[in-house]
Amino acid sequence: MEVVEFSRPVGYVFDPTDCELVGFYLSKKKANQLIPGIDYFIPEYNLYGSKEPWQIWNFFKPRLGEERDDQDLYFFTKLKKKTLKGSRIDRSVGTGTWKGEDGSTEIVYNNQRIGSKKRFRYENKDSNQHGGWIMHEYSLDSSLLLPDQHNDYVVCRIRKNQLALKKNNRRKCQEVDSEKKKKNKVQEVDSEPLPLATLPARSTTTTTTTTTTTMVQQPLQLEDETELYSDEYAFAIRQYQYEDQQNYSLYSTVNNLY
Repeated sequence: MEVVEFSRPVGYVFDPTDCELVGFYLSKKKANQLIPGIDYFIPEYNLYGSKEPWQIWNFFKPRLGEERDDQDLYFFTKLKKKTLKGSRIDRSVGTGTWKGEDGSTEIVYNNQRIGSKKRFRYENKDSNQHGGWIMHEYSLDSSLLLPDQHNDYVVCRIRKNQLALKKNNRRKCQEVDSEKKKKNKVQEVDSEPLPLATLPARSTTTTTTTTTTTMVQQPLQLEDETELYSDEYAFAIRQYQYEDQQNYSLYSTVNNLY
């Protein structure tokens, strides 16, 4: 893309009306009539190509000599048909498309229809620029064309939709914050210590003395308990066996009695 150097008067703002865009600039472009400085104010560029709207904006914006996002940009561009023999226009741009928002609006001058205007919006749901760019496409009425002229040239006005871009940025920030919160929550859960297993408490019927000696459960072998021990001790032994031989402290206490 070549930038044409032009010295514009201080304070000058290019802000043509719809009638001026169609009846003067576009009609003279189609007739190949020279307009001084036209390549600076309305350069010719393909708005239905591989470049995104913001890339086009950022390249041509410095030509205005000021950082004003409310200043529109104007371009001559050729319409591109979907098929060679068809009549449908391909309005894809970059990775998105120019989506029509309304029907054609007539442009009338001195009670005569001289052209039409359509409004388009940039659509790309995978981009944070979705809906952030507006394009008005101006075309000359076919009744004003000469026999050897074609209605393939149009003049377009591009402007930045600040409200939509701010809304997209807020939504993007909210999505990023939500993802961060989810990640932090997962990290907190992963860092929590595992709960200790709760061991079942042993049931006892009498007060026992706590010992630090680990005992291995073994079946009690007695040669002849009726002869070696008294009836009271034998009763205690049978009670211990009845409690599933799990209370080792009780067995130790009974032994200490004799």
